[in-house]
Amino acid sequence: MRITTPAFLIALAWLAPSQALAADIRVGATVQVQPNSIWFEDTAKLTQWQRLKAGGNAAALASYESKALASREAWQFTGSLAVKVLAHDPAKKQVSVEMQTEGRLIGTKWVIDAGTLAP
Repeated sequence: MRITTPAFLIALAWLAPSQALAADIRVGATVQVQPNSIWFEDTAKLTQWQRLKAGGNAAALASYESKALASREAWQFTGSLAVKVLAHDPAKKQVSVEMQTEGRLIGTKWVIDAGTLAP
């Protein structure tokens, strides 16, 4: 298969921002998580959520989120919150974090989708 130069450049330009974000996630860094992100305490629950989100079935994703949030298997915070990066798995697009924002949840540990980190 022959890829033309313009097609290659378009593909490269499309991938560059996501690759740059992944490269910017450094263990030990304090970063912001976007408002209304879904946070998990369990990696398996995050993985299931990511599969549903990638699958494109909005109804299945909404149902899973509703059940997970109602049963406290996941949390959703309305504001942008500061976290410390504890670990990053680029292949799974998952980040382990510790809450740094003042409040009753300071110091708690979570796993989040890497795409929820503020740019």
